[in-house]
Amino acid sequence: MGWCTTSNLNDFLAAAGDYLRARSAENTLLLTAAESLRAAGQQPQGTLFGWWEPRAGGVRGAFLHAPPGPVVLAGRAPEAAAALAGTLTRRPVRGVDASADVADAFAAAWRQRTGLSVRVHQHSRMYRLTGSAPEYPGPPGRARAATAADRELLVAWLRAFGRESRELVGTPETAADDLLGHSGAAFWQNDDWPVSMATVTRPVAGTVRVAIVYTPPGLRHHGYAAAVTIAVSRAALAAGAREVLLITNLRSPAGNALRMGYQPIGERVVLSFGPPTGPQPRYQTGPLPRLPTGPLPHYPAGPRTSR
Repeated sequence: MGWCTTSNLNDFLAAAGDYLRARSAENTLLLTAAESLRAAGQQPQGTLFGWWEPRAGGVRGAFLHAPPGPVVLAGRAPEAAAALAGTLTRRPVRGVDASADVADAFAAAWRQRTGLSVRVHQHSRMYRLTGSAPEYPGPPGRARAATAADRELLVAWLRAFGRESRELVGTPETAADDLLGHSGAAFWQNDDWPVSMATVTRPVAGTVRVAIVYTPPGLRHHGYAAAVTIAVSRAALAAGAREVLLITNLRSPAGNALRMGYQPIGERVVLSFGPPTGPQPRYQTGPLPRLPTGPLPHYPAGPRTSR
């Protein structure tokens, strides 16, 4: 059959939902995007969904494309990604978000068809929490859930996070209302004032992802980001999540996630397309580097996102 496409979210989930949920950690980005659209009761104009169903049985891949965002691709078959480039030729595709080899295959086929250049926009590592989050020796303060009374602060910090990371999709106001609607934001509070924030996605197929961790610049390098990350991880487990995930930029020190109880399970890359600039090398990633061990440090607390 190859690629099947639809603009109807319910039809997409009916066809591909079981496949996505059976691999909820691997497919977390597409699952949470679809769940957010369903919770909102509407979807951006021009959104397209699809699933790949080879001739021999069952769905083996899926995608979501909501312009101007990249094509978010789930699946492990580079040949399916290359075939999808032909299916989407008439759409305004500006990039692709997938595992490294799958993104590479899509980008190579897209460049061959369009002549556009390819550049690496973001390279990320995905982690899964193993066991329970560890005890964290400091800093002073406590975690608390964000409430409606925090909306103004939540909007301001989401806007600041979006400016620094360029990863926030939609308006800060919409994002804040969605987070408050499912108790998805928490603050680390010190001396009765919030000093750091973490957000989590809606639970889908027993999986929750720590999505945003943000500390204002003047409050960084005190361990607040790590403290609030551990707090929301524990809260997600207590609420019944079977898996808690975290995605960080590859430039972020891997030891930070490791010492918070997370273990690496894979990598993703976002490739962006632009005007032709001559021959382009295909993007490929090497093996994961060895992760450091040792005493728990103070964690850098700059903006992080799992997208």
